[in-house]
Amino acid sequence: MIHQIDINECEINNGGCDMNANCTNTIGSYECTCKSGYYGNGIECLSCPENSTSSLSTISILDCKCDLFNHYPDHQTSTCLLCPLGFLLDEISNTCQSNLF
Repeated sequence: MIHQIDINECEINNGGCDMNANCTNTIGSYECTCKSGYYGNGIECLSCPENSTSSLSTISILDCKCDLFNHYPDHQTSTCLLCPLGFLLDEISNTCQSNLF
């Protein structure tokens, strides 16, 4: 019977995960997930815009939720922007949608 020894990659340099990520050891591997307030693939984590929050393990800026009414996270400016006149924030897609329908 062969016994496999699992190496905890997370013990050295956070497993190569971003400093704003959690490293989770798994049998034969590891996983990187961005901490709350950040988004990305875990190897690279970017901060959600000011006045926004995210849940753990988000991969897109669209997973960051702006705290202000009718605001959406903008990836180009890394800020929360107000939806244009005539548009409302769709809470599910986290994007501005025309409210004319």
